[in-house]
Amino acid sequence: MRPPHLRAPKAKRRVTPGAWRLPSWRAALPGWRWPISFKAGLPPWGARWLWGLVPVTLAIAGGILAGRLILPATAEQRLKAALVEAGFADAQVTVRHAGWGWLEAGVRLQPGLEADTALVTFAGLVPWGHPARLALTGVSLDAGHLDGQALARLTDLPIDHVDIGSAQLIHGDWSMPLALHATLDHRAGDGVEAGAWQGQAVMEPAAGWPALAVTVSLTRTADGPALRLVAAPGATPMVSGTVAAGPKGTAKAELTVTDLRVRDWGGPISAHLVAQGGGDRWTVSATAETPNAHLALEGAKPWTGIQGTGIQATMPAAPWGITLRARGVGTWSGEGLLTVAGTAEGGALAVTVAAEGMTAPELPLMAAFLNGGGNLTPEGDGAWRLDLTRAAQAGGRLRDGQGTPVSLGWDPGADGHLVMTWRGGLGKDRRGHAEAQGALVGRLGPSAAPLIAGGTTGLHIAADWDAGGLSALEASAASVEAPVLLGGRLEGAHLSAGFDRANRANPWQLTLDGGRVAGTMLPPLALAVTLSGDPAATLTLAGQARGLGTPLTLRLSGHWTGVEKRGEAAAVLEPLTLSNVPDLSRLLPGAGLAGPIQGLGTVVGRAHLSWEQGHLTGSGEVRADAVSLAGPSLAIDGLKGAVALDGLFPLHSPPAQHIEAKAVRAALALEDVGLDFQLADGRVLLQGGDLAWAGGHVHLSPEEGGGFSATVAEVDLAQALPAWTAAGYTLQGKLAGRLLGRFDGMAPVLAYGGLQAEAPGHIGYADTTGAGVPVVLNPDHNGKVALVTRALADYDYQALTLEPKGPILTDPRARLLLRGVNPGFYGGYPVDLDLELDAGDLSATGASERRQ
Repeated sequence: MRPPHLRAPKAKRRVTPGAWRLPSWRAALPGWRWPISFKAGLPPWGARWLWGLVPVTLAIAGGILAGRLILPATAEQRLKAALVEAGFADAQVTVRHAGWGWLEAGVRLQPGLEADTALVTFAGLVPWGHPARLALTGVSLDAGHLDGQALARLTDLPIDHVDIGSAQLIHGDWSMPLALHATLDHRAGDGVEAGAWQGQAVMEPAAGWPALAVTVSLTRTADGPALRLVAAPGATPMVSGTVAAGPKGTAKAELTVTDLRVRDWGGPISAHLVAQGGGDRWTVSATAETPNAHLALEGAKPWTGIQGTGIQATMPAAPWGITLRARGVGTWSGEGLLTVAGTAEGGALAVTVAAEGMTAPELPLMAAFLNGGGNLTPEGDGAWRLDLTRAAQAGGRLRDGQGTPVSLGWDPGADGHLVMTWRGGLGKDRRGHAEAQGALVGRLGPSAAPLIAGGTTGLHIAADWDAGGLSALEASAASVEAPVLLGGRLEGAHLSAGFDRANRANPWQLTLDGGRVAGTMLPPLALAVTLSGDPAATLTLAGQARGLGTPLTLRLSGHWTGVEKRGEAAAVLEPLTLSNVPDLSRLLPGAGLAGPIQGLGTVVGRAHLSWEQGHLTGSGEVRADAVSLAGPSLAIDGLKGAVALDGLFPLHSPPAQHIEAKAVRAALALEDVGLDFQLADGRVLLQGGDLAWAGGHVHLSPEEGGGFSATVAEVDLAQALPAWTAAGYTLQGKLAGRLLGRFDGMAPVLAYGGLQAEAPGHIGYADTTGAGVPVVLNPDHNGKVALVTRALADYDYQALTLEPKGPILTDPRARLLLRGVNPGFYGGYPVDLDLELDAGDLSATGASERRQ
């Protein structure tokens, strides 16, 4: 059944003839009813206006959609045109999003000046009205392209407020990101500050660097824009400076930083920089002060840099360069100089380095020095080549408690070279290769008496390395010639070395063979030693040195622990039986003894070197047991004792070393010798001793300054001058007195003092040779010997003084002063004699030698 009609009959409307009407939506939903009347709360006209919302909504949506599709393209054209009009003819704009009163775009004003994201807010409703605010993120500034004109055009942009979120500085392949937060306001009106930009900025350069808070002011001057930085109130560090345009396209920059603290650097740091110029004509002057160092930089065109990339990269032509000076004033000290200059061809850098007096707690050397130079050439793809064509030297003093000098020098000679190539920077991809041809010269120990010194000829080295360290090494030398321990010299030895990291068990091997060692203190030796192992773990030294023509054998051993940076080496003298050596003078080439010398007894010894915690120390011992020597000018009987050494560079021993000998016959005849001494700085410091000479007794005592005194008593004059007795003189008298001397190396030298006769005595002469003159007196020293002979033929002296001097054991001299009378000479008139005596007058062999 059809439901009843709900409307009153009077509400029924008529249809206008000819009018088109849509089907009723109620007809589409037969039987459906609103749960609540739709017109319940509306005024009578509400239903009609409600239908008008539909087209309005559609219009707004269509406008928004059209704006999203049309506004970006239109705004991009309008913004680019505005930038071109401001002076940026090459401006590029890419609008990503735009709306009514704002847009977001990427902007490239000119090469070297761009922003990844620029958010512009306009004063009006449309995005091509007056821009009010600008927010920039990802700003990129290229120092090689940015100039004062670009800054001038930036100051003219009609923007009232700018926010900058991040930036980076670029120059060639180098870049430095900055976490930058800056707000700048554009001041309008008249006056000096009209058109200026002012605001605040906070920069965070990199990890470990502090944030820099500054007040920024960018103004226009007659020459161009000027940028001024002033430290923000209470900011640490304090940064201030100016960058201003100059006439004819030049510019000048001045920057001052105080109280700067950077991670891993000693602070606070104060620095001042002044740079001026234009294009590629720049000069720079800068200084930096820290509690530990002072740095100064001077340069012309310092950042012209490398032109091009890859294998076409070239350096600018000379003249240009920088000089960096460094001086330590705190925990490290010394002065250093680094100069970098362009070569005349413009294809490389000429680099020189010099440093002296460098010392720091972490350096293995103190008072270190360095000098050298070469050419540094880019080879493309991040590769560099260093050619060291000039002599170079490095060295210093070891931290061994004694400051032992050490130096190493490189001399390429006329046709030598040292070339090193490097790729991959300092990261995990680094690798390199080095080749050297020339000579190497080094020294360990004082220059006057080095432990090791000398060099090589025909040296050739080739090495490869990567991030894991040294990977391969080959080295050889045609000849190694160097002074070595105790004044010896290594001559004609062959050196070869190799390294292969793939051989984990034994990657290193160095062999020194052939040649000979000879010198003032060492006998001729032939070396055969090998150094092998892993420098990161343990290196082992093994070998021996054999005497050339003698049964002398030294066993050599040692090891080095790389992790602990500790090592030691030892040389052991196997027991040497002296009777097996035909001529002992060959074992003591520096003693100056005339051979042949035969001997009896046994000698043993050892030497030990150690390196630990940056200190080089040495020790050793020499022991003799019942040694006897016999030769033309030397005879020693019953020598025994041991000398312990606690230092080798130079020789040093503990106090109270003791040796004994039954008899020593050289220029003088000594018996029952016993000496207590110490070795210090290569000298003998006599601490006491006793010996018998010429029937009397000599007691030795130490004196200040390393000297000694000899107290002499009961010396028989006839035995003190044995050659006079052999020549026919009769001598009567006893001598006593005090002598002063010192040791020159190992030889005792008398310098002052004299022996006096204890009482008046007598000298007589009888010619037993038929020569008529006493051969004992040297006529070159004593003039008219015949008159002296006549005076001494029957001479009663009231005073006699003997003054020995010089090297008393090898070449003694003496002065003989006499005061007395000869009754048969000039009627008994008093005669004073002053005679000079040499070794021939004082030794037992002098008479026979003089007759010959």
